[in-house]
Amino acid sequence: MNMRYNRQIVLPEIGEAGQALLAQARILVVGAGGLGSPALLYLTAAGVGLTRHSGCIGIIDDDCVDSSNLQRQIIYREVDDSSRKAETAKARLSALNSETHLIAHSTRLNTTNALQILSDYDVIIDGSDNFATKYLINDAAVKLGKPVVYGSILGFEGHASVFWAKHSPCYRCIYPEPAATHIPNCAEAGTLGAIAGVIGSIQALEACKLALGLPHCQQYGLEPLLGKLLIFDSTTWDIHKLDFQRKSNCPACSKAPDDLALTDVAGSTCQISPEGTISTHDINQLRKSGTSFRLIDVREEHEWAAGHLEGAIHIPLQMLLTIDSALERLNQSDLVVVYCQRGLRSAQAVTYLRTKGYEAINLLVEWSR
Repeated sequence: MNMRYNRQIVLPEIGEAGQALLAQARILVVGAGGLGSPALLYLTAAGVGLTRHSGCIGIIDDDCVDSSNLQRQIIYREVDDSSRKAETAKARLSALNSETHLIAHSTRLNTTNALQILSDYDVIIDGSDNFATKYLINDAAVKLGKPVVYGSILGFEGHASVFWAKHSPCYRCIYPEPAATHIPNCAEAGTLGAIAGVIGSIQALEACKLALGLPHCQQYGLEPLLGKLLIFDSTTWDIHKLDFQRKSNCPACSKAPDDLALTDVAGSTCQISPEGTISTHDINQLRKSGTSFRLIDVREEHEWAAGHLEGAIHIPLQMLLTIDSALERLNQSDLVVVYCQRGLRSAQAVTYLRTKGYEAINLLVEWSR
């Protein structure tokens, strides 16, 4: 084994046998952008997919490099402007590790090619930036029995998990359907490039664990994020790991693989999670319809004191996430509608509530200025 991997081989959790498994792994990274860039770099540096073995690293992206990408997509350089991302990433990775077997797919993943492309890999890293691709990856992976290492970012926050229908819940167990209305994207809400580096690195780490195999992980105490959602908030350095269960009525993993059809769903780019989202107009319609719901304000005390929506109860986000008794004020038979100042904290609250079995949606409020 090449001496360059000594720092990994000396780890008892990896050793020579584990390094050989990494070399033989076939890992596909969907999206060579903010998340895919650090994931690809660390997989390549780790000796995943070496040419002399059966392994490889696949890169699928149909986009071209733009100067606005360089703030977070660290695999590219200024001279790469307007070049094809998949091919450019392949060249950059080859310079990092010439022994790595790299396959560039300069195409967009769709319902026609998804099963064919994904079937050739052991592990799928979801570095996509839109809902349509995330649902497609999930459903194709469920049909094929493949694990998906999920990641998403927005603002100063990131999420990561591993979805594998054979062993854990899938993406649709938390988010059965995409959002019906608009959610702020990266261009509108912004994101710091280093957040992509954090989550993309976590995805590379989780993919390496899966490449070692679950028996190997269990033997050495390496715990993949199966059935767990990691939420990272860099503004406060709060890191939460939420447990969630498979849903018996999940529109994907509750079906037999042959009965699951791949479909295109609408979605815009760079969202953190497709929780159901409604507007203030919708909340008025809910009131008129007589639907039983509970309105929750997850902002801080000073924000609540400055003004809040009629009928809301105040449960600050940190309290909701860390104090179990906070949920005693909610009834699981009611729809839970959550809001904050910009829709980001409420999105995190909705995700948490869904892992706890609540029907929750995000209310985007247009605050007067």
